[in-house]
Amino acid sequence: MAHRALALKYRPQVFSDLIGQDHVSVVLSRALEAGRIAHAYLFTGARGVGKTTSARILAKSLNCERRRSGEVKGADPCNACTSCTEITSGVSLDVAEIDGASNRGIAEVQALREKVRFSPTGGSYRVVIIDEVHQLSADAFAALLKTLEEPPPHLVFVFATTDPQKLPDTIRSRCQRFDFARVPLRKVADRLLAIAQREAADPEGVRFKLSEAAALLLAHKSEGSVRDAVSALDQVVSAGESEVSEELVRRVLGLADREAFFALAGTILARDPAGALAALHRASEKGLDARDLAEGLAEHIRHVLVLKVDPGAGDLVALAAEDLVRLKAQGEGWSESDLLRLLRLASEAPWAMRDSPQPLVHLEAAVLQMATLEPGETLAELLSRIEALERRLGPGGGAPPGGGRTAAAGAGAREGVARPVPVRGAAPAPGAAGRPPAAGAAPSGGATMSAAPAVAAARAGLAEAGVERDEAVDRQWRGALARVNGTKRMLGAFLEECQFLGLAGESLVLGMDDLHRAVVEESENRAILAAEVRQAFGRSLTLRCVPAGPGAPRRPAAEDVRPLVDQAIAWFQGDVIEGAARRAERTGE
Repeated sequence: MAHRALALKYRPQVFSDLIGQDHVSVVLSRALEAGRIAHAYLFTGARGVGKTTSARILAKSLNCERRRSGEVKGADPCNACTSCTEITSGVSLDVAEIDGASNRGIAEVQALREKVRFSPTGGSYRVVIIDEVHQLSADAFAALLKTLEEPPPHLVFVFATTDPQKLPDTIRSRCQRFDFARVPLRKVADRLLAIAQREAADPEGVRFKLSEAAALLLAHKSEGSVRDAVSALDQVVSAGESEVSEELVRRVLGLADREAFFALAGTILARDPAGALAALHRASEKGLDARDLAEGLAEHIRHVLVLKVDPGAGDLVALAAEDLVRLKAQGEGWSESDLLRLLRLASEAPWAMRDSPQPLVHLEAAVLQMATLEPGETLAELLSRIEALERRLGPGGGAPPGGGRTAAAGAGAREGVARPVPVRGAAPAPGAAGRPPAAGAAPSGGATMSAAPAVAAARAGLAEAGVERDEAVDRQWRGALARVNGTKRMLGAFLEECQFLGLAGESLVLGMDDLHRAVVEESENRAILAAEVRQAFGRSLTLRCVPAGPGAPRRPAAEDVRPLVDQAIAWFQGDVIEGAARRAERTGE
């Protein structure tokens, strides 16, 4: 007996045999059982997901003799009567299956219109199946429109297409549309395993043993297309080996060995740049293409990230159980955000390799960058560390035991904080230039000397305005400051670093630099300060900010927190510059 392709031999013949399309098969089955037959159906979806197969099953169900006589219940055809066997073999006069690509002209559609006017010869309906209907010409669609508007009662159209947007709205609006989804990988693999069992039970079938890992690999290669997966299985079985393993599938289909990606990703996740470079070249020496290596590495990192986010998401990773365990082990010690950064680097590498004469060089750079990636910190972690430093310093803002500046620097060292390398072209860190000097400190730069006239002018203006300050006023200000600390600790920390100069009429005068002024005069912070000052002083006072003088107090907390802020700013600026460079490289600007 001549060989028959597995994709044809095991093509579904009833609705219940379709996989991954329950939303379609259930609705069609109930409509057939209720006798609610539409005159036109539109089946859309990717290749190999069951559009044309469902159209044939629908045609058989409409014309099945045993269903019409009531001998067979339900919506599935019997596949045994004359009408079913003729439709299955493609010789039925009541079912016309044409290709939209080769019958796209107006002449073919006009001939079809003339033929479908006549009643069916043996069944109840004439069914016209047009595959890839979007390839019909505009004139052909116009000629078909009249028949769709007023179809004969015995006529049913079934349109199948992979690109429904190319159909005119006048055609789409007259059809019942069913969108076929890509079949999940696990269901495709189960289908392949079932075909292997059915072949083993068939006396004329090919006996082979299909491993789960090989079935999952074939399913992944098919990208949700059952027909592609079965065709690939047929190709592998043609190699003549009784054991269809993952290694055989990779050898026959020319796929990269998964162990190469486990080795490469393992060295990257171990932060071993030398080992990562060696693993990359070992894989390249096996004949693997650099672009395939880049795509496979991105997919491997994606698997690690998915299992890190959800350890039970095995359905999203088309691998065997033992490989899932290895992937989870590789993700230990890495945070989701760092794995996401690795995935971004790996997925961007193929863009640079696409038009390069030396793609391996770009992949080497990406691998080394991934292997040397430093652990990142989120903004929430940085803020929690800042709050921990403030709690250690106490609500009064005093220095910890052991001396101000030295103790604060030691605390920063214990936290593992280091000042970042300045980013080229970046703005200086806030407060680096405008921070007031300590009491008694000598001027150390032109900025300090240039600020002296402004400070002097402000002092003269305050003296003329009659600024008042005594012990009672200081006590009221300390009360207002305590209330602000209870409401918003960060605002209180900035206010504690300002100079309280006193009251000038109905104004509260504070000395501060530009950084502190920008924070204090932010709308939300100004509203909080005004409310707490009104409670402490018993009346509303307007805020007046003047340049700080040489006697401005300094808190060790500012020196302790500054490295964290500088580091966060440098990271942000570095990410912005790096992202702009990548976008410019991709677009060729």
